[in-house]
Amino acid sequence: MKEKLISLREQYKVNPGWCWLLATVFLFPLLPEYVSPFILFIGFIVFKVQWSREGKKAKVGTLGKLMMAFMGFALVSTLWSDTKFSTFATAALWWGMFLIEVMIHNLVRTRKKIDRLLAAMSISGAVNGFVAILQICSYTLYKYDYIKKTQVFVTPFYKPLDKAVYNWLPFDINTTLWWDSRASGFFSNPNLLATYLMIVYPISIYLFLNTKGKKHKIMYFMINVLISGGISATLTRGGCVIAIVGWLFMFIVLFKQHKKPLLEIFVPTILVIVPSLLTRYGIIFKVRGASSEAAKSSAAHLKIWSSLLDYIFHHALPFIIGTGFGVEKTGQILLNLYNLDKPHGHNFVIETWVELGIVGLVLLFTVLICAFGKLLEINANNGKKFTLVFCVFTSMMMYLLFGLTDYIFNSPKQIINLFILLGLTQALSHCYDKTIIHDADSLRKAAQKELKNTINQKPIKHKRGKKKTY
Repeated sequence: MKEKLISLREQYKVNPGWCWLLATVFLFPLLPEYVSPFILFIGFIVFKVQWSREGKKAKVGTLGKLMMAFMGFALVSTLWSDTKFSTFATAALWWGMFLIEVMIHNLVRTRKKIDRLLAAMSISGAVNGFVAILQICSYTLYKYDYIKKTQVFVTPFYKPLDKAVYNWLPFDINTTLWWDSRASGFFSNPNLLATYLMIVYPISIYLFLNTKGKKHKIMYFMINVLISGGISATLTRGGCVIAIVGWLFMFIVLFKQHKKPLLEIFVPTILVIVPSLLTRYGIIFKVRGASSEAAKSSAAHLKIWSSLLDYIFHHALPFIIGTGFGVEKTGQILLNLYNLDKPHGHNFVIETWVELGIVGLVLLFTVLICAFGKLLEINANNGKKFTLVFCVFTSMMMYLLFGLTDYIFNSPKQIINLFILLGLTQALSHCYDKTIIHDADSLRKAAQKELKNTINQKPIKHKRGKKKTY
């Protein structure tokens, strides 16, 4: 133990920025919303001091520049916003979370560091999943009178502290809702937790598929089980469905190379997630009104989307440049014009359109399309490299798909996910050979190369007594 502490101290002396980056990625999902950003800010200051001492300049990369254009427009929208404080504060929060992308782009410059960063994310997700499982299991025992209410594991984890802090603040926090019957882990509500677990689920599968040694194999298998259990514990229908679809997508693409381990992963995934869906619809563990609640939720989503689209298409200025960044104005529109007491659009595309108009939507999709393009550029011509690129791609897809049924940019712990994924994409682009996409022809060639890599994957043979190689 003493030797490990000495080793950590030496590593910190050599590269303090990297140590803070790992700590930030691990701790951000575990700390309260009002604490996590300060860990990032401190880490970024340490990184900047280190970079200045070494005579280096922090770079933002292509994706960083595109994101700065989007965030710049979001900040400018304060000028025409009716909710100026909310708009400015939300834009400032995005600029703050952007710091993690800058840190990843500058500090993660080796393949080993990419794996360590992914491991930190997965372990953090597993800790959240473990707490979520305790929350949902203890609540179920209480519901069936096996334990007392005082013995239920508090949901969310920081609920008493959250209440104290939010009551102390000089303004109301209207977007924070608590559900005792649905696990939230260390997040403030189930949907926020599900957002994070959508991202780390494919990453944990990548680590399980490519780790060496029996101990690490078991460890990453258990991490995936805990993450799957966490998704199930949120009772989030969209999250559960997308997790299963995500596994199916990975199984189809990685079938030739990783059929057996993917089937091993599928067993816990299906065993813990499918019961969650059945419970949510009142088929098993029946709760009075469960199925009707699910139906009402779906109907409410459709009503929210149709109302906001109606507003956009009947107001020219919001259609073009939006009503101003931040969800406060959206909530006012839904309540005052459509009699819907909902805090946001429950869809990141529609919400962004309302906030920043078609201009902001184009800027955001430019960032996302370029991010997918950078992943497509990478020449993933061997097993581990292909699995890594594909699993990061799947993480991004699952994150955005979940955003079609819920708003995924509603809090610091959700917003930072986007910047971590963009930072990882830039890190992958730096560490691996690539075919630069600059026009339609180069895009076609890159796509053909990735299709060829997918078809030509060779199955990994496991020989007894020998470690597998890639």
